[in-house]
Amino acid sequence: MKTRTIRLVVSAVSVAIVLGVLAGCGGGDSTLENNDPGINDVNTIDAFGDSLTGDGQCNCAPYPGRTSALVGKIVYNSGVGGSRIASGVSRTQSTINQYHPGFMFILYGMNDVIHGGNIANVAAGLSQIVNICRQNNVVPVLATYPIPIKGHSLFAGGTKGLNENIRALAAAEGIKCVDLEQEFASGEESNFGFAYSDSALMMPDGLHPNDTGTQIMAMAFADLF
Repeated sequence: MKTRTIRLVVSAVSVAIVLGVLAGCGGGDSTLENNDPGINDVNTIDAFGDSLTGDGQCNCAPYPGRTSALVGKIVYNSGVGGSRIASGVSRTQSTINQYHPGFMFILYGMNDVIHGGNIANVAAGLSQIVNICRQNNVVPVLATYPIPIKGHSLFAGGTKGLNENIRALAAAEGIKCVDLEQEFASGEESNFGFAYSDSALMMPDGLHPNDTGTQIMAMAFADLF
C-alpha cells in the first residue's frame, strides 16, 4: 500500500506502474467473481456512495471511471454528494434495476458521521444494502473511508469507528472490503492511536481525495480483479 502511494506521488500517477497489494479488510484474497449473476452483467460494476464516489470535489476524474480503465469493465458512477445512509438504502434497488451490475462497490456513511448520525444505524443500513445486492444476484463490496484531516479532522474519531464497523460487517458477511483507511494512512499516528490520511493524497478540505488520491482509490478497487 505504501509502495503504491510512493510510486504515484513520485511518478505523477502513471497507470503503467499500477500493481501493488490491496490492504484488504474482509473476504479473503481470491479474485472477485460473480458465479450466479442472473440477469446482471458481470462486466458491469456500480460504484455506489456519496461525493467521494461522485464528483469528489476534485478537478479530476472520479475513481469509478479510472477503475473502469484499469479493469476493462463498465463502472457506473452512482455517487450522490451529501447523501446519507438512509438515502443509499432507499435507492439501492432502483440503481440495480437501472444498471443490472454484476458487482456493487459500496462507500457510504461519512455524511452520517459529519451530521452526528449513530454509527450502529449506519452499519445496519450498510447491511441492508448488502442484503439487497444479494437478493438481486449482485456481488457487494464494502469500503472504508480515508481518515479526514485538516478542517475535517474533527470527524476523524467517528470515521475510525465507522471503518471498524465496516470491517466487522464485511467479515461477518464474508464479503470483500477495500480498506481505503489503510491505503491513505500517512504513518503519522494521532493521539487517539490511529494514523491520519496522508495530506499528499487529499484535497485542501481534508475530506476528499485529490487527483493522486483518486487514482489510489481506483487502483485499490481494481486490485479486486
